[in-house]
Amino acid sequence: MSNVLTAPAPLDNDEDGPESELTASPTPPTRTAGFNEITLDDVAKVLSLTIKDDDGNKKIVFLAMLSAYTDKSQINVSLNAPSATGKTYLATQIAKLFPADDKIERSGASPTSFFYGEGVEDKVRKAKIVSLKRKILIFYEQPNPALQEKLRALLSHDSREVVHSLTNKKGGRNQVDTIIIEGFAATVFCSANMVLDEQETTRAILVSPEATEAKLKQAIHLQARRGSNEDEFDDWLESRPERTALMERVVAIRDEHVDEIIIEDSDEIERRFVKQLHALQPRHQRDMSHLQQLIKAIALLNVWHRRRTDGTVVASESDIDEAFKLWSEFFESQNLNLPPAVMAIYKKYVVPAYLDKYKQGSQNTKDAMRLGYVGVTPNEVSAYYVSQEGSVLNGDHLNKQILPQLERAGVITRKKPQKESEDDLNDRRTRHIIPQQLTDEERKYIGNGGIDDDQIDLLEEMSKLIDNL
Repeated sequence: MSNVLTAPAPLDNDEDGPESELTASPTPPTRTAGFNEITLDDVAKVLSLTIKDDDGNKKIVFLAMLSAYTDKSQINVSLNAPSATGKTYLATQIAKLFPADDKIERSGASPTSFFYGEGVEDKVRKAKIVSLKRKILIFYEQPNPALQEKLRALLSHDSREVVHSLTNKKGGRNQVDTIIIEGFAATVFCSANMVLDEQETTRAILVSPEATEAKLKQAIHLQARRGSNEDEFDDWLESRPERTALMERVVAIRDEHVDEIIIEDSDEIERRFVKQLHALQPRHQRDMSHLQQLIKAIALLNVWHRRRTDGTVVASESDIDEAFKLWSEFFESQNLNLPPAVMAIYKKYVVPAYLDKYKQGSQNTKDAMRLGYVGVTPNEVSAYYVSQEGSVLNGDHLNKQILPQLERAGVITRKKPQKESEDDLNDRRTRHIIPQQLTDEERKYIGNGGIDDDQIDLLEEMSKLIDNL
């Protein structure tokens, strides 16, 4: 298979920069099957043709789907974010790069319908065999919680065969059907639900599409371009040589039938992983597995350059470094069992609303807040959100999904105010939000009485001038 591709004339002035390494033409050794070594940044550039920004999320989801082509190192990803932020779009656009036969895509499924899908009857075992070997399983909508519960053993890779006994009524009487799920699948879940069961969160890497103004502007521009003439846009997209090269690469990787990827120097990887942690928790065992799976998926991207003369595939040092770099982007929220979108709301709105109230409050309010008697109310957080975004934050979403998750993770505490200040709302029924994770700068800000460093420097200079008079 040659990777020498000729790019067609672009649809308009191309803003994607110079030609990607994916389409570079030097002829590599025969053992590389015609594919040059590439990086995750090269992959992200190709994905940027249809997915703007979200580089970390794009890389994670792509690697998750690519990991399907291993024997037992498949990655599970959970995309959690509010509606209209691009969860399903991100998953569908990346899925288009993978062969249709390798994907099992569901918009929804009941606990039983999923197991009664395609399969092979095994008369000897008196069971129906459903094979998920080297498959990509994608749920574009939140699956039934009962189905997720039944899939836990599969997601944990507990056994190569998971046996389910289901009761079905046939001929007027109950009959027990045996369904055997065989092999492992790379799994992608998309959901607007922020309240996640811990048993699901530890089995997956949690990601959330970005909702920055810069991304939204680019997304609107892309949609305007696509919507003006969809056929022309699709023709242009399908003709892009770097995209074609990546799709060919995916098929070639699948056809290599890689079983195992070896990671050498496990002691050093363990040291680097543990160094990130303040205290070990049971969930970190699974996080270590997630990190190892990422390393193997990155190595798989360049499998022809990672295979030794004895046939073994070994991850390189650069694969390990790239995995740690990517993992660090999601480490904080992953460590707290929180979707990144939830943590973003805490950092962008909850903490600033709290600090703003502290700055604007009377001395009584500042004293009460410093002692933890008074915090910020949900209404005050919503008001701050409106002041920053010019739109309304869904109150039910905040109170029923965001705040409970933050409280469970220990990021905030919620309690009725123990002391009222003169400018408080005097509503002692409303539980106040008190942030528990503040940066050194934020703590210093409160310690300075709501005055930032620039103001302190100005006051010190004024004081010196006065002393010199």
